[in-house]
Amino acid sequence: MIVAIQGTDDFNDYNVLIRAMGVALSGMKPEDRYFYIYSAGPSKVNSFVSEFCNLSERGMKARGKKIKFHKVPASWIEENIHEFNYFAFLSTANSSKKSKLVAIAELNNIEVGIFKY
Repeated sequence: MIVAIQGTDDFNDYNVLIRAMGVALSGMKPEDRYFYIYSAGPSKVNSFVSEFCNLSERGMKARGKKIKFHKVPASWIEENIHEFNYFAFLSTANSSKKSKLVAIAELNNIEVGIFKY
């Protein structure tokens, strides 16, 4: 399974990211051998995703699955959107910012999760 993630500059709730990753993991098929996360930032989101991957690595390995994290620019996700199975967008409840990537993912029939707190 390949997941893209992006957040707003003011996003700072690790628990919301955990919930987003739980939703993404629930969509994993039994035959999937890997869970790759491509994060388009900002840096706080990248740090959260890195921590999640580090903490999840042992449990995933015990189940015969790999988890990897890659930091990429938003343009890279846009160019490769057809490769993704899920897109998570993280935001605060007050934020009115919308991600261009959300619209692109929806146009390409990629499952999108928008997580606000």
